[in-house]
Amino acid sequence: MPDPIASPPTGKAPRKLGQAVVIVHGMGEQRPMDTLRGFVQAVWSHDPDRAPFYARVADPADPAGAKINQSWITPDSRTNSYELRRITTPYDVDGRRTDFYELYWADITQGTTRGRLAAWVTNLLWRRPADIPPDARQLYIVTLLAVVVALCAALALATSVWQQHISLAAGLLVTILASLIIWLVDRFGIPYFGDVAAYVRAEAATVEKRALIRDRGLRLLKRLMTDDAYDRIVLVSHSLGSMIAYDLLQILWADFRPRELEAIRDRAKLKAIRAIDKATLVADGSAWPSKLDDLAGFRRDQWELYRQLRTADADHPLPWKISDFITLGSPLTHSEFLVTNNLAQFRRGMAERLFSACPPIAEGPAAGGTVLYQEGRSPSGKPRRAVHHGAVFAATRWTNIFDGGNGWLTGDPISGPMAEKFGPGVENIQVELRGSLGRIFTHTLYWSLTATGVEAGARPRSHLAVLRDAVDLGRKLEPSKPPPA
Repeated sequence: MPDPIASPPTGKAPRKLGQAVVIVHGMGEQRPMDTLRGFVQAVWSHDPDRAPFYARVADPADPAGAKINQSWITPDSRTNSYELRRITTPYDVDGRRTDFYELYWADITQGTTRGRLAAWVTNLLWRRPADIPPDARQLYIVTLLAVVVALCAALALATSVWQQHISLAAGLLVTILASLIIWLVDRFGIPYFGDVAAYVRAEAATVEKRALIRDRGLRLLKRLMTDDAYDRIVLVSHSLGSMIAYDLLQILWADFRPRELEAIRDRAKLKAIRAIDKATLVADGSAWPSKLDDLAGFRRDQWELYRQLRTADADHPLPWKISDFITLGSPLTHSEFLVTNNLAQFRRGMAERLFSACPPIAEGPAAGGTVLYQEGRSPSGKPRRAVHHGAVFAATRWTNIFDGGNGWLTGDPISGPMAEKFGPGVENIQVELRGSLGRIFTHTLYWSLTATGVEAGARPRSHLAVLRDAVDLGRKLEPSKPPPA
């Protein structure tokens, strides 16, 4: 759409290719655009450092007329939905525009039955005590107690009716309580945990919905990846959406990963890949280091490889443009409990490249190996190499923001750190959030403007500053960055 803002004064930063931010919402009966609009308000609209003075306008929702960064909601065909729109910004202080998209999938998981939810809960509970990880024991105990109480109540009612030892008043009370439980399951259990039951595990009853969600996400991301208007994509995900986004990353990388690399022709790409090789992991997850000696250096190397891969050319027509993967309140931290049956099975999936680690697992048998393998020779006889399909985090940074809290009473019990499960290359940032109810269940407050939050540790960043730094609209690592206008 035409830019309604007057041109900035002479001396502005030169305009560059745009960037796209895709937000994948979490579980629940989400309304289209709700998550997207709230996220844009936090990351763009209320960040005074991102927009030049001529892009600051009065906030229509604020009677006092406070200034916010301007943005527009515009029609867009990439989402294949008339219910969704793209939110676009004017040129920022770096001469770059950002488009925000939402991957909406809640409509696909509608219709989950009580039976499917019960089957998923039964699968969670039917575990050996040794297979329940420490960070999931509270979830296991709470779920088990709820099921036991419900079964005991049903048994007592059935026995009383059979023996005719129940009065009319007691029967009426039990009927009311049973109706209330069914209403709670239908009102809260199915709309929220029904989404989890419909997607998390690959089973005969879930395969179709999982495929529909992934197809929708892949259509959107592939269109953005091949759009010459963008040279960077940031994939942000919340709650269950982080599991969907993680799967999409792996599928996309299998198609877009660098292949047919030749030593002379692709010297810069191979140099960037070799820098990643210094931090690769061994296939056995139990032997991973607890942290990287230089996490900041590893993330710089990831950014450099992304820069080398983001431009298509005749030899490599499929560019890789996803520079960052950001998870908020993610249940991926409980993957060995939710996705597989135990930690040993999850680590076997890592070794078999069913799951992708950060840093990637080396192609060779030892740490410090390479993510490259030879895939044949060119017509002139020169060896060609490719990066293996499990190395998506060679070129994509992973930032995980969570609020650990204190069990089920405070904080976000769904979230947690990722390094133990997915590798020490994930940057884990813990925040402490407070909403209108204080610290009670802060799972939906990561981009809230009304909540208060601060990063845990010595650095006094707010939760919004943490989120903005992770999305990094200003591209702190981009070389030759021009000064702001």
